[in-house]
Amino acid sequence: MKKLLINLLAISLISGTITACSTGGGSSSGPSGPAAPSASELAPPAGSALAGGTSGAAINLSQNQIALPGASAYVSYAMDPSVTAAIGPAVNAGTAIVATSGNNILINVPSGDGLNTITYVLTPVATSGQSQSLQATSTSFESYTYPAAEVTTNLLSTESATVFPHGLVYGTAKSLVVLAPNTSGLSPVNFPISTCAGATGSASAVYATVTQGTPYLSFGTSAGSVCVVSGADAKVTNLATQAPAGKYTAGNVNSFGFPATLNTGNSLVGYWNVGTVGSAVNVYRITGSYVNGQPTGNGFLNTTSPNPQTTTNGTTQVTFTNVPSTSMINSSYVDASGNVWVGTTNGSVYVLRTGATAWTNTALSGQSGAVTVKYNGSTSGATAVAANAGGSVSFSLN
Repeated sequence: MKKLLINLLAISLISGTITACSTGGGSSSGPSGPAAPSASELAPPAGSALAGGTSGAAINLSQNQIALPGASAYVSYAMDPSVTAAIGPAVNAGTAIVATSGNNILINVPSGDGLNTITYVLTPVATSGQSQSLQATSTSFESYTYPAAEVTTNLLSTESATVFPHGLVYGTAKSLVVLAPNTSGLSPVNFPISTCAGATGSASAVYATVTQGTPYLSFGTSAGSVCVVSGADAKVTNLATQAPAGKYTAGNVNSFGFPATLNTGNSLVGYWNVGTVGSAVNVYRITGSYVNGQPTGNGFLNTTSPNPQTTTNGTTQVTFTNVPSTSMINSSYVDASGNVWVGTTNGSVYVLRTGATAWTNTALSGQSGAVTVKYNGSTSGATAVAANAGGSVSFSLN
């Protein structure tokens, strides 16, 4: 068996503690430390109306368009007229919820029977020579119908694998579900939580990634388990049970991820957002390797703890500074470059830049509500969507 490859915070960069100062407002970074995040407010296209959810999406029914905040501006996407007609009543009633999954757009609307939800997954279609500043990017679409009451997690889209079809992924109290498109005629594929050794609780978050050409689906639970399903053979691994003693405090898994750009070769890198929002949330960095295609993690660092920690080699000490208050963490996201972004419950954003141990922060102008940080369509930076009395305001983060 290949020796486990552990890559913890690029050890060469952790030769000491980086100190950053903290202030009550504005931005904060050490005098020679990593840069504080910059935030620029983004304006949705004229004539569009903000949709529900935390995506920052804006919809213009008359133009058959939906727009999402991007790296520097809103990006517009064309919807098929049949999609516009289907979602129109929900958009006008304020019951349409928009989410994103990678580059795909998920529009969720109530079905006519009041029991089910219909999700339209829009996939951008590349058009040669197309200018996004002049016209909307075309999309193809598929629809999915499922019982609204059974979903306990976020929704995402996945490509097909040996053991599951391409489709919509979500979690329930008892399992991870892969739902094929309505037109496919295929039955849902279920991975019961009970097949993940040591896992307890109901599914609370789901994630999908591709490593070494193999799609993997993962689910976190309300009791702190994080289970990874291999798309090659359906084997399920509980990474949470691999944590060394004292390195991981289990709690509700709010979100997590194993970014494909960081999981190269045999290396395993993941970030888990665990705890109760408004009380105490921690963001963990998990490292390890893939052995015979199965993930193995034994490096656990709490990036939001100010206490000194030792890496898995037992000799290198790491101390994170200017950490966000765990009682104020609302969301987290890791971009493709490895920067860890945190949105707070009071209108601020923190970032732990790749290789750094000092967090830096900034307050979003005019905002004091909960901030959701998310993918911005680029390999670096993030989008921040701040909730306010008018709905929300989106910012580009770098």
